[in-house]
Amino acid sequence: MKLSLHCTINMQEVLRELLSGRGIEVEEEASVCLVEAGCDVPEDKIAILFDIKNLGCLIELLDKLGRVGKDCPNTMIGKSKDESYQIIALPKVFYFEARGNNVFCIAAAASDKLIREYKIKEKLYELEVRLPQNHFLRVGKSYIVNIDNVNEIIPWFGRRLILRFVDGKREIEVSRNYVKNLKEFLGM
Repeated sequence: MKLSLHCTINMQEVLRELLSGRGIEVEEEASVCLVEAGCDVPEDKIAILFDIKNLGCLIELLDKLGRVGKDCPNTMIGKSKDESYQIIALPKVFYFEARGNNVFCIAAAASDKLIREYKIKEKLYELEVRLPQNHFLRVGKSYIVNIDNVNEIIPWFGRRLILRFVDGKREIEVSRNYVKNLKEFLGM
């Protein structure tokens, strides 16, 4: 992440040190700006206004900003049928399916030609919180799908929908209770 600074010279030194320790770069062209109370607020940037008295709150905010993206890694671990553990890239995931007490991840293998099934330790409700919500969506009691790997949405009987994935073979039914959420997610 990059931030610009609009503050006194003394505060610039303090902020540069605080930011560099959190992996945040200071760059004049950044679209987000830290603005010390009493300094000019730029009109063309998002401004975070702070007062020296509230420096502790600013540090807390910077710590949270520095963690964005780290709590949601782009991979997960799954156990394949041969009992080996595999690293699964989230963009390759088609969907997660709950069967009994187990959750399975259906994903393209590293070769991109084979679709594999991996057993994972998380429950669906845990995945809903962990997965990037701009790509993954719950579409039934037993399914969370990666919408990026859906190729076709087919209207079905009883106001339900069928999702067909990019491999052309796999399909999932969206239950009536989740159709509205899917349509809102897609802007339909």
